[in-house]
Amino acid sequence: MFEVRNGIKYVIIFYIIASVFIYYLKPELMFDKNTVKKFGLGYGKTVFSYQLILIFLAFIMFYIFELVWLRKNNFL
Repeated sequence: MFEVRNGIKYVIIFYIIASVFIYYLKPELMFDKNTVKKFGLGYGKTVFSYQLILIFLAFIMFYIFELVWLRKNNFL
């Protein structure tokens, strides 16, 4: 069907660990006691929502993986 590079598995595992770690810490910037703050501006809302941070984290981790993979295989 299609091939998945071996390193992608490690990126996915690291992403899940980072997601659980952030959820476990529950920073006040993203959480209000035990609930996720809503996205937006105003009282009780945040621009840095948990979902948005996870999407950004996924892009950054995949980009770093691609750079490392390209350098390892002498494409850069």
